Amino acid sequence: MARTPRETTRARILDAAQRLFLTRGFSRVTVEDIATKAGYTRGAVYSNFGNKVEIFIALIDVRFEGQLERATHDLAVEYSARDRVSALATWLAGEVARSREWSVAEIEFYAHTASDPELSQRLRELHLAGRAELADFLVDQCEKLGVKLTLDPQDFAVIVNSLIRGLMIEWTVDLSTDVARLFATTFGRLLDVPEPPAREASEDHTPTTSGGV
Repeated sequence: MARTPRETTRARILDAAQRLFLTRGFSRVTVEDIATKAGYTRGAVYSNFGNKVEIFIALIDVRFEGQLERATHDLAVEYSARDRVSALATWLAGEVARSREWSVAEIEFYAHTASDPELSQRLRELHLAGRAELADFLVDQCEKLGVKLTLDPQDFAVIVNSLIRGLMIEWTVDLSTDVARLFATTFGRLLDVPEPPAREASEDHTPTTSGGV
């Protein structure tokens, strides 16, 4: 379905904002910078978003949906249990590669908004909605793995999300971190799935820096 003019404008603003946040971080980007990058006036930006924070929040949502869509697509084929864990690890390594600069901007954003109770509550609600979607995705993967999830799905989503975010931070600091191997090992042990051989878990899975959502 073709986008409406308003949807096209919003998409261009978000794309421009993301490019700026990735290169400058959150604090050093202004609404005027975003407008200029997108080829619009500040008024056009403000007619779609109340401020820079609103733009960043929209990007959080867009990026998360993009991650789940890629995971669903990449893991749609049939795998053995061990190979599915390897595929999950490969997907995660790719997401880490796409998210290095974004992770830095996101940490800066949360630090910037931590002192605002109303905004913090809004971000919490957004985070909980994302957690619920992740939980549904993980339950689906467990069913395809043929394993029974003994943890509460929401608790499991917290654990997996913490693992993913932790590995992102580790790789941001140390590019030699073997994200795929560590995720495959930990995820597999949580579900009692046989580990992929070391060469399969780590071969060609080290993230390489790339752009995009």
